[in-house]
Amino acid sequence: MLLYEAHHFDLITNYYSMNLNFPSHIHRCFELIFLDDGEMEVIINQRRFHLKAGQFLLILPYEIHSLLTKTQSRANICIFSPDYVQTFQRMTENSALENPIFNLSPEAHTLISRTLFQDTTNLLEHKASLYYLLSELMGQTTLMNVKKKDPELLHTLLTYIQEHFTESLSLKSISDTLGYSYNYLSKYFNANVRMSFADFLNGTRINYACYLLRSSGKSITEIAYLSGFENIRSFNRNFVKIKLCTPKEYRENQPLMFIDLYPINSKNT
Repeated sequence: MLLYEAHHFDLITNYYSMNLNFPSHIHRCFELIFLDDGEMEVIINQRRFHLKAGQFLLILPYEIHSLLTKTQSRANICIFSPDYVQTFQRMTENSALENPIFNLSPEAHTLISRTLFQDTTNLLEHKASLYYLLSELMGQTTLMNVKKKDPELLHTLLTYIQEHFTESLSLKSISDTLGYSYNYLSKYFNANVRMSFADFLNGTRINYACYLLRSSGKSITEIAYLSGFENIRSFNRNFVKIKLCTPKEYRENQPLMFIDLYPINSKNT
C-alpha cells in the first residue's frame, strides 16, 4: 500500500513527531529528518537505513519511503519544496543519495538548530540554513544515477487518482483522459509506483474507508460505496487483505494506525 501526499506545495513546513510510524508514501518535496532522541528505521526505495539520535537524513522528491519506530523516537521533520532549493534540485535530479544519513559540524548544527526548525517567517534565513546543511550532506555522500522519471506526469497521475478514486476508475480511462497510451501508462505506473494500479487504487479506497469508519456513523455498506467499491463483497475482501481485519473489527477497535505529525509552521509562496 502506498500513500500519495499531494498537499505538499508550501515552500517549507516543519513538523515535530513522537514515536513516529508512517507507511509507504511519496510526495514531490524533499524531506529532512533530524532525530533528536531514540532510533528510527527509514526505508527509501526498498533500501533500509538506521537513523540514530543526533543524525540527519534526507529523502529526495518522489522517493517512496516509510518510517518505523520500534521502541521510541523524537524527531523534527522539515519538508521543503524543490522550488525552494533549485540549485540543489538540479544537482540531484535523476539521482539517489548513496547514503542519505549525515552529521553536521558544530558550526552548522548551531545555525540549523537556531533557524531551521523554528517558527519564524524569515524565509531567507531558512533558505540559507538549508543550503548550508545540504553542502555538508554532499561532503559526506555521493550521487548514484537512477532511471529518469517524469515528476510532473507522476504528480498528475497520482493526483488524478486521489481526486477520482471514489468514482468508477480504470487505468484505461485515465490514459484516455490524460492523452497517453494505455501500455505506456501501465508500464510507467508499475515502474515508478512499484505496485499495480489495482493495488494502489484499492489501497487508496480502503484508507478512505478507514477514515469514514473512524469519523462517521455511516453503515459499513454505505461506506463501501462511498469509497468507490461497486459491491460490499469486493470491499470486504480488499479490506481484510489490506488491514488484516474486517471493517466491523476495525471500527470496534478504533486502532491508531500511526502517530500523527504535529505541524509547527507553514510558509506559503
